Amino acid sequence: MELYLDMLQQLQSEGRAHVTSSEIGAVTGVSPEKVRQDLFRLGSEGKPKVGYEVAQLTALIRSAFDLDSPKKACIVGLGNLGRALAASAIWSGAGFTLAAAFDRDPSVIGTEVAGIRVRSVAEIFGVVKAEGIVVGVIAVPAAAAQETADLMVNAGIQAIWNFAPVKLRTPEHVVVENQSLAWGLITLSHAMKSQIR
Repeated sequence: MELYLDMLQQLQSEGRAHVTSSEIGAVTGVSPEKVRQDLFRLGSEGKPKVGYEVAQLTALIRSAFDLDSPKKACIVGLGNLGRALAASAIWSGAGFTLAAAFDRDPSVIGTEVAGIRVRSVAEIFGVVKAEGIVVGVIAVPAAAAQETADLMVNAGIQAIWNFAPVKLRTPEHVVVENQSLAWGLITLSHAMKSQIR
């Protein structure tokens, strides 16, 4: 669905009113039949020879992914990865606002990243409560990841986007999305090896 949404938003910016399942399939690498099935499951049916309304389909997918209800996020760990994530343009397109940033390093605390003053991790509980932050991003070394997750959970964080290369232990009600940059490269390396043969 993410690929469909990217394409639809591009078409919308170009002023396109309609798109066919064949066009979506050609760009996303999905068969037109699978596109139709996916979109039907969302509650959208195209019209013969016309296709789907781009604006309506975009709104339907954004609604299915809850992208239009703003959610506040914080990030813990302002090393290279944390700074890159904080400064990136990913937040608003996914329905998030980066509201706070935390670190343990005294030389980082008090600096700014993406227009946000970096605070001490010791302030996380009060800031999360006061700002209504529901999502936490972990960009700390592996050794500090579980402690960081515990702090987030105790502060009331409902979902964690984890970039540390560890499996976090969290209560069942906390959603965790793990992103392993190293495993992404390992997967890429394996795919390349398979292609060479």
